[in-house]
Amino acid sequence: MRRSLPILISLIALVAIVAVACTSDGGGDGQPTAEPAPTRDSGDADTGTDGDTLAASVSDGWSATTIGSGIKPALALDASGSPAIAFLLEAVSEGFVTFAAAADGWTLDRLVEGYFYGPIDLAFDPQNQPNIVYHDHQDSQFREELGDLTYALRDSSGWQIAAAADDGHDGWDSTIAIAADGIVRAAGIDPSQFGGTDGVEYYELQDGAWSVTAIGSGPTAYEFNVSLAVSPDGQPALTYYNDRDGDLIFASFDGSQWNLETVLSEGDVGKFSSLQFDAEGRPHISFFEELGGSSGRVLYAVRDGETWTVEEVGTLDDVRLGMTGTRRNSSLALDAQGVPHVVFSDQSVIRYATRTDAGWDVEEIVTAADRPFGQLVSLKLDDAGTPHLAFTELTSTGPLSGLIVYLTRG
Repeated sequence: MRRSLPILISLIALVAIVAVACTSDGGGDGQPTAEPAPTRDSGDADTGTDGDTLAASVSDGWSATTIGSGIKPALALDASGSPAIAFLLEAVSEGFVTFAAAADGWTLDRLVEGYFYGPIDLAFDPQNQPNIVYHDHQDSQFREELGDLTYALRDSSGWQIAAAADDGHDGWDSTIAIAADGIVRAAGIDPSQFGGTDGVEYYELQDGAWSVTAIGSGPTAYEFNVSLAVSPDGQPALTYYNDRDGDLIFASFDGSQWNLETVLSEGDVGKFSSLQFDAEGRPHISFFEELGGSSGRVLYAVRDGETWTVEEVGTLDDVRLGMTGTRRNSSLALDAQGVPHVVFSDQSVIRYATRTDAGWDVEEIVTAADRPFGQLVSLKLDDAGTPHLAFTELTSTGPLSGLIVYLTRG
C-alpha cells in the first residue's frame, strides 16, 4: 500500500522543494547543484531561438542545426530515415511539449501546454506517425496524488492526447518503444520520493486501452532513467538503476512474467542507461558509473548467452547531478552490422564512440564555450549508418531552458 501523506512528515519538506524544482528540472534528490547556467531574457520559448545561436564548437565533419528553445530532446527517425525531435519546457505557467521534423523543415509544432516533466520520448509507428510520452503533473501546482504518463499521437486529424491513468504520481522518466507489431509500449517510474512503492512500471496500449504493470523493482527514485526496448521475438525489456544498492538492473518479460537480473553491482553503476537489442536478440546497454564529485565513466555491457561483458567507453569530468543536472547522458545505437555506437555528454563536452576490433574509438564532436550542455543526448543511426543526434545548450535557469540542437555527420 502507498504511505499516506500525514505519516510522511519528512516527505513534506521534500515535496515543497520538488514543487519549486519541477518548474525547472524536477530532480529533487537533495544533491548540491553547481553554479547556474547563464540567463537571458525570456521570450516565446518554442517559436525559435530568440536570436541565440549555438556558442559551442562543432568538430569538422559534423554539422549542427538549432531547432528551437527548450530542454531534454528525444530524437527518432521516420520511415524514410529522416530525423524528428520532441522536447519540452518544464515551467508552471508556460510549460509545453513541442515536436519538429526535418521533413517539415523543422517547423515547430507545439502539441500541448501545461506543467510537465522530462525526459520525454519519441517513436514512429508502422504508419509513420509520431508518438510521444511524457509526465504530466495534471495541475498548475505540484500535487502528490496527481500525475500520469501521458501519450500523444499525431494522426491525420492532429494530435490525440490521453493519459495512461494509474494510481500514484506516475510516468516519470518516461520512455516509449514501438516494434513492427505496432503495439505501443512505454515505461516510467512511480517515484519513492512521493510515496510510490511500485517503482518501475510498464505500460502497454492495445485495442485503445492501457494496461499498467509493476515489474517488481520495488520503491525506486526518479531522475536516474528507465530505458525500454523490444527484443526480436517481440518481448519488452527494461534497464534501470537500483538506487538502494547502486546497481544496474536488466528486466525482461518472458511472455508471462518479468525477470530481474543484476548486470553489474560493483561500484555506483547503472544511472542513465540506454538499451538496445541486436538482430540476434542480445541486449546492449550503455550506462554511467559515478566516481564521486563531478567525474564518472560511461560503461557498455552486452550479454552473450548468460554472460555479461562490461567495458569502459570513456570518461566524463564535468558531470553535474541533482535537480538541474544530468539525465540521459549517454545514448546507444546499433548499426546494420550490430556494431554499437555511443554518444555521451557532461556539461563541457559531447563525445562519440564506436566499438572496433581494437576497442572503443572515441572522438570529441562538440565542445562547450560559455554555456553548459544539458547533459542529455539522444542518438539514432539510419540504414546507411549515419548518426543523428540531439542535445541542449543551456541558456537559462529561470526556467531551465536552452537551444535544442540537431547534429549529424556531414
